[in-house]
Amino acid sequence: MNQVEKISERIEKEALVSLHKHCPPQAAQTLGLHISEFGDAVSAAAANDPSVVINRTLGLGTENKVTQDTLENIVGFYKSLNIVKYFIHIYPDELPQNSREILDAIGLQKSRGWMKFSRDNSPAPQAPTELDIREAQTPEEALAFGRIVANAFGMTENSAPMLAGLFNDPGWHIFLSYLGDSPAGAGAMYVSGESAWMEWGATDPEFRRRGSQAAIMSARIQKALDLGCKQMFTETGEAVEGDPQHSYKNILKAGFTESVLRENYSPKS
Repeated sequence: MNQVEKISERIEKEALVSLHKHCPPQAAQTLGLHISEFGDAVSAAAANDPSVVINRTLGLGTENKVTQDTLENIVGFYKSLNIVKYFIHIYPDELPQNSREILDAIGLQKSRGWMKFSRDNSPAPQAPTELDIREAQTPEEALAFGRIVANAFGMTENSAPMLAGLFNDPGWHIFLSYLGDSPAGAGAMYVSGESAWMEWGATDPEFRRRGSQAAIMSARIQKALDLGCKQMFTETGEAVEGDPQHSYKNILKAGFTESVLRENYSPKS
């Protein structure tokens, strides 16, 4: 893993920890949130929400080689919470030589990977739209952000307050698009030092094809530049045949380049 990928993994891990740290206590209890460290990895879980975007492990291989013991401990963590659907992110080069036998013995199978992207501090792209793009200034706006994202990512409605809790971390910047007074789209950015992590881009189905995501990405990039960021990162599902790849294409149009394909492993069904 090169230095840029390590920085990308580190800021994504910080963002995930922040999601848990700033979740309101009642929402955390309702969702059954848990987070634990296994070496250089962080395993996050929501026992009462099946979405893999919040039931996942990242950071494996950032500092140390992935071992069978570590993988078994992570699988045991999810089993102890009765979670049957989750992703373990692993960089291919960090797996041991006998990885196929190890993964099979543990009961993990390869799933669709997530492509990671990086961007330099070149100017933000133009993204014309009829929508009004604003950075959230109130808890009510943050909750609107949470509702749009939870719906788009297949989370339960109980996850909306968790996402809204990001508003309480000054490292996060939450953006919304509006048509009149109606929230149409959402996106967030976490800043750490000279790096920015773009996450939680989503659009309300009623407002698609209005340029919301491109405009919100452009606004986030401009905010990152204003804050002095020199590098930016994001990710989305790998390109596969039959998928229109709207998010993938929007990311490339915004000036990001493909960095590395991170493999995902999930429990065998």
